[in-house]
Amino acid sequence: MKAEVFKALLRFIYIDNFEDRELKGGFSVELVQDLFVAADRYALEKLKLLCQQRLFMALSVDTVLTTLILAERHSSAWLKEKCLQFASELKIFTRLALTEEYGQIMQSFPSLFVELRQKVTDLLDSLTNVSKKQKIG
Repeated sequence: MKAEVFKALLRFIYIDNFEDRELKGGFSVELVQDLFVAADRYALEKLKLLCQQRLFMALSVDTVLTTLILAERHSSAWLKEKCLQFASELKIFTRLALTEEYGQIMQSFPSLFVELRQKVTDLLDSLTNVSKKQKIG
């Protein structure tokens, strides 16, 4: 465990908050991801929930796949669903599909790949249905 993560973990245990007012710019996504793993390992559910919320707010093309894997590994259905919803947006998915990380997910986490593909398919189907209804109407 990284020293920063351990410090944030202890801070949370003692004062029920992991924010460090001296830390300018806040925590990096990577640190929050590590803290999420530690919270799960030590069954600190409130801290895990706070980390999930932070990770959701920080979702981007650069972070979504790593966060999705963490959500899967650490039994966070809520965060997993949020990641899948974010990643299945057509503009986002198009960019993700071109990354190395996406290829790694297809190989290492085939169930996540199937779920993401299904979300994209569902989205495309719903867009097609809306388009057909507009042409009819």
